[in-house]
Amino acid sequence: MPSYFSIELAFPYQDLNSTFVSDFYSAIFAKYPFKTGYWNSEENTLEEIIVWNQKHLENKFILGYKEHVSNNYKQILLSSDTFSEIRHFWSYSRNEIRSSIIIPEFDVLVEEDRWMFNANRFEQIKDMCKHIWEVCPVSILQSCLEFDGGPINTNKVKTGAQPSINPICIINQDTFKKITESKQNIEITGIARRGIMLIDKGLLE
Repeated sequence: MPSYFSIELAFPYQDLNSTFVSDFYSAIFAKYPFKTGYWNSEENTLEEIIVWNQKHLENKFILGYKEHVSNNYKQILLSSDTFSEIRHFWSYSRNEIRSSIIIPEFDVLVEEDRWMFNANRFEQIKDMCKHIWEVCPVSILQSCLEFDGGPINTNKVKTGAQPSINPICIINQDTFKKITESKQNIEITGIARRGIMLIDKGLLE
C-alpha cells in the first residue's frame, strides 16, 4: 500500500443534520464523481453508504479496539482522470466530525522521495478544497503527507497554533488573526464564507 497525501477537514458536531453526509458527497462529487464503495463496501450502493455513515455520525460512532473493521464508517472511491486513486472516509472524535480525502503521494509529489508537490496537479486539489469550503460548513481544512505528523488539533489552531499547510490550509478569518507564527512563502487569499486560504508556494514545483 502506498503512502498517502491527505486533505483533512473538521466540522463542528452541532452542524450535523439529517442530510449532512449526502450534502457533503454532493459537494465532492461535483469535482470527482462517485466510483464505488471501498474496503468492505464494494457491494454497497451509494444510498446504502450514505444511510450507514449518516447513522454512524448521529451515534458518534468510534470503532472499538477489538471490533471488526467492517463495522466502521464506509469508505468510497472517486473517479479521476488525473489521480490513480481518490478515497474518502469519515470519523468522529471529541465532538467533531472529521472527513479525510486521500490520494497516493506518488500522484501529487514531483518525486516520491522529495517533499515537493507537482504544481499543475495541485491546482486541481486547490480547486476541490476551495469548492468544499465554500459550500460545506467546514471549520478547518488542513493537508498532510503520511509521515509529517498529521493535522493539528482544531482547538490548538483556533488558539493560535500554526495549522498543517502541506501545501494548503483553509481557516476562517477569526482563526487566522490568532496565528502567531507563519511559515515563509505562504500565499494568503481571501475566499467565500470568510475563509482564508493559505498555500505554501515553496512546496510547489
